[in-house]
Amino acid sequence: MNFLDQLPLGIVFLISAIGQIAFIELGFRYGVSQQGKGRKAQLAQVRALMGASLGLLAFMLAFTFSAAQQHFEERTRAYMLEVSAIDSAYRGADLLGDDNRIQAQDLLHHFADLRVRLSKAASTDEFGTVIALVRESERVHDMLWAIAETSMENAGDGEDPGIFAQSVLAMVNAHDARLQAAVFNRISPVIWLTLFAMALLSMVITGYQAGLTGTRSRLATWTLAFTFAGVMTLITDLDRPNMTLFSVDQQLMVELQNRMGGGDLQ
Repeated sequence: MNFLDQLPLGIVFLISAIGQIAFIELGFRYGVSQQGKGRKAQLAQVRALMGASLGLLAFMLAFTFSAAQQHFEERTRAYMLEVSAIDSAYRGADLLGDDNRIQAQDLLHHFADLRVRLSKAASTDEFGTVIALVRESERVHDMLWAIAETSMENAGDGEDPGIFAQSVLAMVNAHDARLQAAVFNRISPVIWLTLFAMALLSMVITGYQAGLTGTRSRLATWTLAFTFAGVMTLITDLDRPNMTLFSVDQQLMVELQNRMGGGDLQ
């Protein structure tokens, strides 16, 4: 897990905003102390450096936001693929023998229930429950594949277990993709540290430039800090498996579970 996953989103915003404002103030006070020491030459150089640092920070924010958005889309895509695979497997189970059909459809209904419970547990940060449900889901995968193997070996007239077997494989692939997107496809802590360091240093230069001139607008500088803090908070939320401001609509899985229970898919 990323170290930022442990912090509430509001705390991430406050730490980022307060840190940047504090560094603006430090830069300003140091700039005031340097007034009169080659002031004109310093101002030209500092303005150029301030523009370059803020531009580089904006570029890094855009790059990181794009990566976080891609991770969010990968999680959404894997979720949609899993819902589709479960639906296909449930329909494909109709082509199995009676015993295998009943067992497979019961397992698929149980699997959809596990997925709904897992989403609820993740939303309340019950990590122990999440791990247990993931392991139970993988056990159901094994049981479904065992049914597919048995059906392929003992296929009789009127049975076509191939569709069911392919759908089970699609379920496994979607499950692996969701885990990959949630656990491994994350913004590196090194990038996060670099981003925060760049933000703080850029604010120091901004404050220093204001200190050299002896005038500043608190509204302008604080707005700048809050803007960067807001963007960094959005990136943090997008990159998290358990998001606060953004979410993957779980209603499709709930509706699929309900249709399985009511038999509407048959």
